[in-house]
Amino acid sequence: MVKQAQTASEESSEANPSLPIFLVGMPGAGKTTIGKALAKTLNRPFMDLDHELERRCGVRIPIIFDLEGEAGFRQRETCVLDECTRQAGIVLATGGGAVLAEVNREMLSQRGLVIYLKARSADLYARTRHDRNRPLLQNPDPVGTLDRLLEQRAPLYEAIADLTIETGRTPVPQLVRRISPLVHSSLFEAETLCKKLP
Repeated sequence: MVKQAQTASEESSEANPSLPIFLVGMPGAGKTTIGKALAKTLNRPFMDLDHELERRCGVRIPIIFDLEGEAGFRQRETCVLDECTRQAGIVLATGGGAVLAEVNREMLSQRGLVIYLKARSADLYARTRHDRNRPLLQNPDPVGTLDRLLEQRAPLYEAIADLTIETGRTPVPQLVRRISPLVHSSLFEAETLCKKLP
């Protein structure tokens, strides 16, 4: 199928490397860490949606939550996501809750290759328990919160994912070696070409 897509799409194949790659998944799934390593391997620019949002607002995400609430934060997130997803050739690590808004899911699905980094709540907690920059987890029951968020968000991640990667406790270099050939193949899949390319 991949070979057929490459043959049938010779004119489009030059544009494929410019198709952005979007990483989605729960807080602690490894979107930023894996995204940076993947971008280096693929020789692509890397962007982190949360970091870009903080840069533009001039304050950390918890402060945005304190001042504007989650609804205000999500509105800002959608605006920045719209701009970032229009950039060709990047690897973009999205925020864990970016998939909650339907308009965001449409942007991600229609504008690039979506990779869902899947992880169990126990692993997510192990990676986030000392991180104070995750306002939704700053409560007496972060494990229960992760369970609820995962139950709510997992179907949304899965619905837009072109690839799903179980992160578990696999070292990042090993994950990137697993992901890279899958990305290359997916960029030339006929379905992906028809869905993503203008």
